[in-house]
Amino acid sequence: MKTIRLLSLGFLLFTICSCNYFKSKHPQAASPDEGATGMTDKTILNFIATTDRTLSNYKKQFSLIFLSGDLSVYVEKYSAYGDGMLYRTYTANGNTSSTIKSYYFKNDSLILVKEQNKIMNDGVEIYKNVRTYLRNNVAFKMDSRTASSAAALATLPYLLIQPSENKYPVEDYTGDIKGMNDAIAGTDKFEMVFDNITTYPDAHYISLKSKSPGNYKASLRVNSKDAFIDSLLNFPAVFKDEKLKLRWKIRDKEAVYVPVDSASTSASGLNK
Repeated sequence: MKTIRLLSLGFLLFTICSCNYFKSKHPQAASPDEGATGMTDKTILNFIATTDRTLSNYKKQFSLIFLSGDLSVYVEKYSAYGDGMLYRTYTANGNTSSTIKSYYFKNDSLILVKEQNKIMNDGVEIYKNVRTYLRNNVAFKMDSRTASSAAALATLPYLLIQPSENKYPVEDYTGDIKGMNDAIAGTDKFEMVFDNITTYPDAHYISLKSKSPGNYKASLRVNSKDAFIDSLLNFPAVFKDEKLKLRWKIRDKEAVYVPVDSASTSASGLNK
């Protein structure tokens, strides 16, 4: 079976509301001392850099790799016992475009959203990063950089995005976070049920489909059988359209089934 690629396109994963606007001089965003975290753009970037350096110490949760037509979706969540948390989505629309979208939290406050976009335009690749700084859920600064390659992009500074008439667009980050939590927990439109199990010379594959008609599909590679896999192989009709209690890990850009006798597992995926 073809390996599922972990690409990204965040604006296809969640519905974003951008028709309304807040002023960047909104009372909640006017002063660093008035915000939920009291952070400036500089202190936010320092906090983000520390988070990125210490992610290996965070608890990690992750979703299956979901497919819907040419769209692929994968979600990770990093959380610490202190004040940091990071959600990251990897989505893609075939070979047309891809995005990694990262949501950084300090305590319970979303402080930065970073989008890393790769877009194919008339055969030319365009790489673009956009950062949105927030205070009390209000965007008070945005900056970006654009290049024709990932290597070139990394050498460029971010340039300030000037707000239109002193206004930055408002996005529904609450909806984004709900969608990512649903993907990790396997709920709502990401609730999956058993479809079939197929056999190939090197492995078996469990195929899942969304409980909601016409949405997502997912699969898990089975490298080693256990009693549960034997039951799926021998009596697939018994499990048809049923929600299975599965454990998995992500390896080589593919979801791999973890046998039931494995010790270190969680409700969705594996904890790191």
